[in-house]
Order: sequence, then C-alpha cells, then structure tokens
Amino acid sequence: MTTDTPLSRQAIFRFYLPLAVSWLFMGLEGPVCVGVISRLPGEQVNAAAFLVMMSLAIWIESPVIDLLSTSTTLTKNRASFAIISKFTWWMMAWVTLAHGIVVFTPLYGLVTEQLLGIRHEVAAAARPGLMVMLPWSAFIGWRRYLQGILIRNGQTKAIGFGTTLRVATIAIGALGLYATTTWPSVIIASTALLLSVMVETTFVHLFSRRTIREHLHEPTDADQPLSMAKLAAFHFPLTATTMVKLIVSPVIAAGLARTPDSVLSLAAFQTAGSVIFLFRAIAFCLPEVVIALYQDEQAKVQLRRFCLTVGLAASGAMLLLSALGLDRVFLIQVLDAEPELAEVGHWVFLAMSLSPLLDAVQAYVRGVLTKHHLTLSRMVAVAVSTAVLVGMVSFGVAQRWSGPTLAGATITTSLLAEFAVLAASWVLAKPTLRSVAAR
Repeated sequence: MTTDTPLSRQAIFRFYLPLAVSWLFMGLEGPVCVGVISRLPGEQVNAAAFLVMMSLAIWIESPVIDLLSTSTTLTKNRASFAIISKFTWWMMAWVTLAHGIVVFTPLYGLVTEQLLGIRHEVAAAARPGLMVMLPWSAFIGWRRYLQGILIRNGQTKAIGFGTTLRVATIAIGALGLYATTTWPSVIIASTALLLSVMVETTFVHLFSRRTIREHLHEPTDADQPLSMAKLAAFHFPLTATTMVKLIVSPVIAAGLARTPDSVLSLAAFQTAGSVIFLFRAIAFCLPEVVIALYQDEQAKVQLRRFCLTVGLAASGAMLLLSALGLDRVFLIQVLDAEPELAEVGHWVFLAMSLSPLLDAVQAYVRGVLTKHHLTLSRMVAVAVSTAVLVGMVSFGVAQRWSGPTLAGATITTSLLAEFAVLAASWVLAKPTLRSVAAR
C-alpha cells in the first residue's frame, strides 16, 4: 500500500485499528476457553493441559504463521499470487503431517513427558484436544496468506470482521457444548477453537476473491519475477524465526513443570496468560502496519512513535490493573478461577507487565527489517533470545524460583535480548542500504 501524501498518526491509526481489533478478538479465545475449563471438574489439571495443547499446536503451525508477512510483502501481481498460492498449499500439507505424527504416534509421550517434563495426567488430558485440532494449522496457513493480500491492498476492515465471526463462533461453540454435552473441558475448547478458525478462514477466502480479481493484475516488464527459490529465501528465515520464537511457550511450560507446585504453576500461567495476551495482542499486528505504511523518513518517525505509544499504553494499563488488584478480581469473578490459582495468576500478571512495551518496540524494528528484506537478522535475534530464555529457565529451575518469577523474569529478559539484536542489526544495515539507494 503506497501513497504520495505524508503519513499522519490518524492514517496509521485507521490502518492499525481493524488489525488490532482482530488480534484482540482472537485474544478473547483464551478467556472463553479458560472460563469453560474453570467451570468443569479438574480445573487445575485441565487448565494446565490447555496450556500444553496450545503450546504444541501453535508451535507446530509456526511454519505457516509468517505467510502473512510474506504475502503482504511479495504478492504484487497475478504471477506472484500463483506461485505463493502453490507454496502455501505445500506448507499447509507439511504442518498437517507434522501435527499428525506428533499427536498420533508414541512421539507424543516422548515430547510431552520426557522432553518437557509434563506430568502424565496433564499430558494425557491435552492429547485428545490436539487430535481434534489436526486441521488447525492448515486453516491458519490459508487464512493468513489471504489476509496478507487484504492488508497489502488496504482491506483491513474485512480482517476485523472475519475475526468477529471467529470470536462469535468460539463463544457459541464453547458455551453450547458446555451446556449440551458431558465432554471433557479440553475437548470442548479444542472443538470450539477449530470451528472458529474454519468459519474465519471461509469468510476470508470468499471475501478475498474480489480483492484478488480487482487488485492483482498481470505483471509488467518493470516487475521482477518471483521464483520459488526467491520465495523460499524470503520466507524460510521468517519461518525459522517464528519456530524458534514460538518455542518460548513449550520451554516455559517445561520450566513450570519443574517448579515446586507444577500443576498450579502451569494452570496459573495459562489462566493469567489468557488475559495478558489481550494486552500483548494489540502490538502483534504492528509489523504488518510498518511493512505496509513505511515509505520515507517522515513515515518512519511517525510509525516509530506510534509503536512506542501502543506499547506504553498497554504496559501502563497492566501495571495499573495489577496495582489495583483488578486482575485478581477478573480471574475470580469472570474466569471463575479458584482463589489460590488467581493469587498465583496475579503475580504472573505483574511479572509480565513490561512485555507489551517490549513487543511493540520489537515490532517496529521487525517491520522495518522485513520491509528491506533483511529477514535473516530477525532469525539471529530470535536465536539469541531463545538461548537467553533457555539459560534463564535452567537457572530459575536450579534456583527453585516460583512459577511467576520464572515466567516473568525469563520472558522479559529474552524479549530484551531480542530487541537488542534487532536494533543492532538495523543500525549496522543502514549504511549499506544508503549506499545501495545512492546508486
């Protein structure tokens, strides 16, 4: 999306708002599912199982997550659309196969109980939910690919509407199954999650047909052809980055599984995390905003200020709610969490209050690097961040830190390390980019 007019804060906000609302609505999935789990027998075990289920499902889907950035950046005409579509289908097939191998073979026990150290009853409760979610990654991949096309062509309101349908579906599905079945709570949550992403993907698929037909034209002589090799060279560093980045949740789960009260720590992290995600989510769309709107020096300054404002507002709100104890009230009154679980969740909430700010400043730099096709630097940053995370988790387990301390300290430190590498990469890359532009 390009324009000749100067980029204003109001223009950024209009572009950003539907995407942020979309992420917020997606973030409501967690509280809805946790609310159902908290109202059924075995709250602590099933909340811990839900964390394990989502950690594995999201990590398995990680190769298709960055189809959003790839599509936003590279889908310029019908020729690029055709080759990226083929690439997307291959990626969807691979992640579905990987999901099936992990969940339906003895590898599941090796990953959950042996590698992550999850207690048997928690791993066993999570497995049926993961079985239900077998098609999950494929639907996510196709949806994010088409959403990238919509973002590139300024159709962000449609994305927000699609997510509204998704949230409505999960609410109706989860509450309906809760009221009419005797299914285990994790099965209810996984079924509702799958139905919701199916509905959203169907809407995005149908809506995007017109955008593709009207906005994607045949390539001109000025367009550089997109080959499968170029596409892979662009996408796979992003995929590797995301796969490493999303290993955070399984690593944290493994660390919490080794804390003195492991089931309570896992359950509290999942319950509080479903609320924390709402504050972090409003920064998750910022890389795509930067990619789409970054034009010149004036736009760069405005985008940087906007990202910083979003991060400060979200972290400030978390600190205020925690200071007033309103996070604890929400966990007990709305999510029906047990007082003991809510108390641990409160400290998790406080310990992670800086994460939205770090997410926002990272998002700006990631967006700028991606805009300039410097995706390898993102992979290096995440690799460093993950190494710091693993080191901190190992240290925290050895020191017998509590669950909230372990989660908050490790995640915050790893985010700081990632931002430091991203910022250094951009500073080092700028002289080279200026030299190329001058030619």
